[in-house]
Amino acid sequence: MKRTLILPAALLSVTMAMAGDEAFDRATLKGLKSVGITLDAVPEDLAKEGVTEEALRSRVAQRLQQAGIPIDAASKEFVGLRFVAVREAKGPYAVAITIAFYQPVTLVRDTSIRRAPDTWDVETIFLADPKMVHRATTESVDDLADRFIAAWRSVNP
Repeated sequence: MKRTLILPAALLSVTMAMAGDEAFDRATLKGLKSVGITLDAVPEDLAKEGVTEEALRSRVAQRLQQAGIPIDAASKEFVGLRFVAVREAKGPYAVAITIAFYQPVTLVRDTSIRRAPDTWDVETIFLADPKMVHRATTESVDDLADRFIAAWRSVNP
């Protein structure tokens, strides 16, 4: 019983130090003309349940394009998906998925330093039986993509 309580808390700690979905975070999406899409590797356990990077990338791309956000693989700005999944023995999967928007930034004090941090993000955490983890992952990615679209639309009328 104790381990079941610890797993979700461990997943929460992974996602606490990121951007967010407040007005300030959404403002970083203003003027965005196109995005690339990148995914971290899907955890091996999820891949064994039929969750594939290509299928998820395709779903995100389709949703963004239907919302009027052009996809450009060469874009320096990109939407990224991160995954964390854990499972104890034959129990349910605990899965955390984050969608984030990354863009180049330059330090004011030293313009030679450039990075691409996430400036907007949202995440979801769920528990799912192995028979349902594929569906739960797909639905969660759809929801996260829709949340990005809503944030983009809020600053790009």
